[in-house]
Amino acid sequence: MRIATARWRHATALLAAFACVTALVLPSSARAEEEQPTQLVVAASQSVDTFNPFMSFFAIGYTVAGLSYDSLIDWSATDFNPVPGLATKWEESADHLTWTYTIRKGVKFSDGTPLTARDAEFTYNLMMTDEDARASSSDLVENFSSVDAPNDTTLVIRLKRPTNQMLALDNAIVPRHIWEKHEGKVGDFKNFDFPLAGSGPFQVVEFKTDQFIRLKANKDYWAGAPAYDELVFRYYKTPDASVQALIAGEVDVVSGLTPAAYKALDGKAGITLNRAANRRFGAITFNMGARTKDGKEFGDGHPALKDKAVRQAIHYATNKDELIAKVNDGMALPGISYIPPIFDTYHYEPSDADKVTFDIDKANQILDEAGYERGSDGIRRMPDSDEPLKFRLHNHSDTPSEATDSEFLKGWWKQIGIEVTIEAADFTKLNDNLYLGRYDIIFSGWGVGPDPTSILSLHTCGVLPDDASGTQRDTDTFYCNPAYDRLHEQQKAESDIAKRAAIVKEMQRILYTDAPVITLRYADTLEAYRSDRWTGFIKQPSTRGMISGQQGNWAYMSARPIEAEDAGGSRVALFVGGGAAVVLIAAAAGFVVVRRRKTADERE
Repeated sequence: MRIATARWRHATALLAAFACVTALVLPSSARAEEEQPTQLVVAASQSVDTFNPFMSFFAIGYTVAGLSYDSLIDWSATDFNPVPGLATKWEESADHLTWTYTIRKGVKFSDGTPLTARDAEFTYNLMMTDEDARASSSDLVENFSSVDAPNDTTLVIRLKRPTNQMLALDNAIVPRHIWEKHEGKVGDFKNFDFPLAGSGPFQVVEFKTDQFIRLKANKDYWAGAPAYDELVFRYYKTPDASVQALIAGEVDVVSGLTPAAYKALDGKAGITLNRAANRRFGAITFNMGARTKDGKEFGDGHPALKDKAVRQAIHYATNKDELIAKVNDGMALPGISYIPPIFDTYHYEPSDADKVTFDIDKANQILDEAGYERGSDGIRRMPDSDEPLKFRLHNHSDTPSEATDSEFLKGWWKQIGIEVTIEAADFTKLNDNLYLGRYDIIFSGWGVGPDPTSILSLHTCGVLPDDASGTQRDTDTFYCNPAYDRLHEQQKAESDIAKRAAIVKEMQRILYTDAPVITLRYADTLEAYRSDRWTGFIKQPSTRGMISGQQGNWAYMSARPIEAEDAGGSRVALFVGGGAAVVLIAAAAGFVVVRRRKTADERE
C-alpha cells in the first residue's frame, strides 16, 4: 500500500506483508458434501478498487492480477532470477536493439480463446499508445520503437536504445478480443465482468467490496492445475480480526502479523509460523512542496519541510533502534534506503561520514545553524516569519503500529522544538491526500521488486503530475533533482552489474542525504497458516522466504490440501530454481533484470 498511503506498491506486503484475509465463501447448502469446492482462504487487509491490471497500484490488486494473467517472464522462487512464463525462450540481437521472444504454444484464455503472440503484441502496443495503460510502465515502453508478432509464436520488440529491462517483462498479457473494445479508454475500464477472462492459474468469479474476492482454479492451466478448487481473499479490517479468524479455522493463511500476534500463535495446534525476510520497507514521507511538472505549487504542506536542514534534523531525531525494539519486538532491521537488504546487490549502506544516527544534540545544532529559533513556548519559528514548526503527522487508522510509532516520534521531535499533531485516517483518504499535497508528514511504504529501476523512478522529475487534480499517482514525494535523474538514466542502460550497482547506490546516497523520506525499518514478514489443513507452500526466496507478497504465484500454485499431499506436481517444481538455459542468453549479453512499477513495487 502506498503511503498511508504508505505503497510490501506496504505491503509484501502485499500490504506489508501484504497482508491478509479472506472469507470462507460457502457453497450452496443444496450441494452434496462431495461437491463442495476445496478453498484456500487467505486474509487480506486491502480491498480492491479495480481488476484492471493496468490501473491497480496496490498490493492486493497486484496479487490478483498476477493470479489472473500470465506474463512473458516470471521470477524464480529460489533467487528472483528471470524464468520462462509465456515466453519459453528469448534472443537478443548483436546491437542490443532487437529482442525476439518465442511464445508458448497451446495456451488458452479461460474463455477458451487461444493466447498467441498477437495478444502480447496488442498488450504492448496498447501500453505504448494509451496513457493510462502505460502509467505503470512508462519507463519501459517509452524505449520501444515497435512491437510486432509476425506469427502466433513469435514476438519481436525493437528498441530505441539498449536497455537492461528486457528480462523484466512481467506485466499482464491481456486478451485482445476483450480489451480492444476499450482502446482509448482503458482508464475507465474496471474489469468487473465476471468471470474474468485471463490465462493465469486462477480467475476471479465473484467479488464483494470490503468482504471477499473469490477465484476459481483454472483446471486447464498450461503449467499444471492447482491442487484445490478455489482461492478466496477475505477482507478483515484489523489484524486482530484476521488472527481470530485463523484460530477459528475460517482462514488458512494470514500475513502481516504484529509481533504480539505472531508470538501469541506460537504453539497453537494446527498452526505453523513463518518469519521471513521482507522485500518491503516502512517510511515517513515529507511534503517538500507538492508541485506540477511546470512548477505550479499546490496542496497545504508546511513550507519549512522544503528545507533540507529541517528534514535532516528530523532524521537525526528519529530513534529507529528504539522503534524496532519497542514496536517490532526486535523483528526488523533499521531502514536506510528504498532497496531492502534482501536485494543485496543494490542495497545501500552509508559511510560513517554520511550515516545518520539518533542524536538530539546534532538535530538541534542543525536547526540552530539554519536559523530556526525557539519561541517562548519552546517551538521553533521559520527564519523569515513567525510561523511555528507545527506539523501534522498522518498515519493509517487501520495500522496500530503506526499509532505507536507516532507517539514516539512526537516525543523525540518535541525535544528539537517541533510540535506534532497526530492525525489518523483510512488508507484511501491518506492516499488521496498524498497526491493532492494535503499533508505535512505521512507514513508510507512500498514493496520492492528485484530490480531498482521502478522504485527509484518514484523520485524522478518526470513523474511529477501534469496538474493538481491528484489523479496522476507516480511520484512519492514530489522530489525533483536533475543530477539524480541523470544517474537514473545511466543505471537503466548500464549492462555491467557492478557498475550499475555503484550508480544505484549513489542515487540512494542522494536520497539519504536530501531526505525526501526517512526509511524507518525493514520489518520481518510475519505469517501463519493452518498446517493441519495445508502443506506444500513454496516460499520465495529459498532462504527465509515468504508465502504472501511474492513476486509470482509459487505459494498459491504449490499449496495442497493435506488429503492431496501426494498429488502430482506441476511446472512449479520445474521452474522454481530457474530457467537456466534462457537466463544464460541474457547473462552472455551482460544484461540484468529490471522491474517496473505497479507490477514490481506495490504501495502499502
